[in-house]
Amino acid sequence: MLTRLTVSILLSAAALTACDDSDDPPSDGCVGHTCGGTGAAITDPEGGNVILERMVLDSELQAAFKLPAGVTTVTRVVAYFMSAQTPEANPLPTPGACNNLTVTKGWPGYVGSPHTDVDVGTLTLKGKNAAGADVSFALEKKPMGLDPFGRLHDVYYQLIQPEVATLLKPDSFYSVTFGGVAGGMPETTFQDAIYLSSDYPAIQNPGLEDNGPLRAGTDFTVSWTPPTPVNLPAAANLVGGGLQGLTWLVDVSGAPTHVCVAPATAGGFTIPGATIAEFRAVATARGQTPDKMILLRNAVAHQLVRLPTTDATNLRRIDMLSLACSAQLMDVQ
Repeated sequence: MLTRLTVSILLSAAALTACDDSDDPPSDGCVGHTCGGTGAAITDPEGGNVILERMVLDSELQAAFKLPAGVTTVTRVVAYFMSAQTPEANPLPTPGACNNLTVTKGWPGYVGSPHTDVDVGTLTLKGKNAAGADVSFALEKKPMGLDPFGRLHDVYYQLIQPEVATLLKPDSFYSVTFGGVAGGMPETTFQDAIYLSSDYPAIQNPGLEDNGPLRAGTDFTVSWTPPTPVNLPAAANLVGGGLQGLTWLVDVSGAPTHVCVAPATAGGFTIPGATIAEFRAVATARGQTPDKMILLRNAVAHQLVRLPTTDATNLRRIDMLSLACSAQLMDVQ
């Protein structure tokens, strides 16, 4: 039934203002939480993204992922890079609301058309695993096709591996290295470019094995215990100034219909009954069942770096995103 499960798509913060009004795009002197602490700004043209997910799945999704007995978690990393796109940037989600992605066609679920994908050579992440040991893991370079989030690319990168403890340590950092391409993308390392939050200590309504239902026209509150990480980057290095608490409504093919945005410290979000009705309508229009929903709750850290370029007029951001995610299949009425 879960034909193209893509359990946790994306995310981040908010439509934010530029660091100053003197440059368009902003200069490398940009500072503040819109800049990610690196000179790149959220208002820069898009240059791609790296999405690192630490997923905890309910039993139904464990079966859909065909996980070995006793394994409840998955590491997934999906990445792409580009030097041009029309439009230059897709709309960011609005904070404090459930954003209907079929209406906004917003970042990061959509890629402009046309766009120019960039081959960065090999793509490797380095950091710590749950035991504190050094790890290095390379993503597979994929040919033209749709990535797990349904975005079409000439080239993109992907890794999917069960059991997160072998690769990931909550509340820690990962560096990202481009192997480089002769005559093209230079070899580049972005030190500590991705910060992976500690998990939510608990999720409440609904519990991970609860099935709902969510009812069209009736508000539904999701809740969690905010994480208390020790190594959280400075607010100036995170888009939105801190961890974001994203709630996603996803159809059973894996395609998101809505994303609801709040600070992770809020501890919850109330999904309007009208949004649940919209979910049913969108799922039906897509030819998917409106009676099932993949519900995701994520603690998201969003940092920015510059896409390496020798063209000073083409300053583009790379969104470095981590998602500490709980995912479950829910009934919808």
